[in-house]
Amino acid sequence: MKKQFTAITIFILIGSLSFINAQELTLENVKQTASKVTKEFESKLKKELKNAKRAGGTKAMTDFCINDSKKIQKEINEKYGSKISIKRISLNNRNKKAKPEKNEIKILEAFDLIQKSDAYEPEQIVQVVDDNTYKIYSPIQMNSRDCKKCHGLDRKVDKEAKKRFSEVYKNDRGYGHKSGDIRGAVVVTVSK
Repeated sequence: MKKQFTAITIFILIGSLSFINAQELTLENVKQTASKVTKEFESKLKKELKNAKRAGGTKAMTDFCINDSKKIQKEINEKYGSKISIKRISLNNRNKKAKPEKNEIKILEAFDLIQKSDAYEPEQIVQVVDDNTYKIYSPIQMNSRDCKKCHGLDRKVDKEAKKRFSEVYKNDRGYGHKSGDIRGAVVVTVSK
């Protein structure tokens, strides 16, 4: 039974990516693909952060974020090729590479407004860029104590981590978040 379930799962995952070669992108396929890619990215990031924490605590986690987190993003982008790309963005970014593009700012502001309104928070917001391109935004929430050590409220941020980040990122604005806050988004771009 387990082998049958695994085969079905693999078939579904392969099928969800094969639509890219088709002539028309459907909203449902785009959303499913973005969800899969985002989960894979976040899972790898969390795993490596846990490994860094075990190896050397907050200092090692800080070093991982500065030096190695971009490698996971690059690995995912290379895996899926030119039709799918992933990145992280934030209005309060630390790394200038996480600065949103002009057409992405409104979506981040929408997440912020939804949160401040205590409204239902969507798992994804889909932006139609053109007939051949979609951007799918998934909010990044402050849910872990480890995230708060580097992105939390000023009085709770690890002082050594803050010092290290400020040495590397001159215009660091990646602080000030509390539990449940949305501090940015993972953006998956899917195109024909």
